[in-house]
Amino acid sequence: MREPGYWVGAVIFNTTLTIVAFLLTFAVFLMATWPEVPWDWLAPTAIAVTVLVPVLFYPWAQTLWMAYDLFVHPLETKEQEAGKSRLSSQS
Repeated sequence: MREPGYWVGAVIFNTTLTIVAFLLTFAVFLMATWPEVPWDWLAPTAIAVTVLVPVLFYPWAQTLWMAYDLFVHPLETKEQEAGKSRLSSQS
């Protein structure tokens, strides 16, 4: 972690994907069953997607956030040396 609040970016990635998954689920379900939309099936399906997607995707959201952060803000020399010394002291 570089600073407090480092994982906020991962939460943003995760929230964005969850909203997109919900909207896609809702739109596909709506279009597939129009004009007789079974609302009693749509609601639990949308809720399940909204609950499962963030739980399943969070590890990948963290990985994507770290990759993006390292791409935009590469490690400084002192950070690389601190990581190397920490690895050597653990061995």
